[in-house]
Amino acid sequence: MRLVVVSLIVASGLALTGCAGQSTNSQPSTTAKSSSAARQVMAFGEERAGKRGVITVGRPTVHELPSDPVRAKDLTRGLRFDVVVKNTSNQAIQASSFTFAATSNGAPATLVTDPAQNIGDKLSSDVLPGTERRLGLVLALPAKPSEITVKVTFERTNPLYWTGTI
Repeated sequence: MRLVVVSLIVASGLALTGCAGQSTNSQPSTTAKSSSAARQVMAFGEERAGKRGVITVGRPTVHELPSDPVRAKDLTRGLRFDVVVKNTSNQAIQASSFTFAATSNGAPATLVTDPAQNIGDKLSSDVLPGTERRLGLVLALPAKPSEITVKVTFERTNPLYWTGTI
């Protein structure tokens, strides 16, 4: 009888050790998720979650450029990027906390603004808890494909970048 009890205790100990080993082996995938969530560079259309919300810079769509005699003649192509800021916290997020900028082939891109259509580089109002705000970021670009980067900064934190050749 004593031998059976000892065997059960040893077998139970091995089973528990095996379970512990399995949870340790699954831990790296959790760590991988944490490190991938901290990425600073995304492709257009990818969401980036943070402590207070989620930011997305959508895939570009063609946007007809308004006539502008001051704009360089080679900037004939318009692309619109819809930026969405979702507030998942219980506090309002100030619109002024965000800055948006874009580059084309490493140089500052020419931005088109039209506040009446919510096109520009500033959110129109604060983002209340549980809501989202949208902004159309429209760039005037040359006809040839360019390496486009949209930079979003929130309250002097490390900026986030969405990039691609378009």
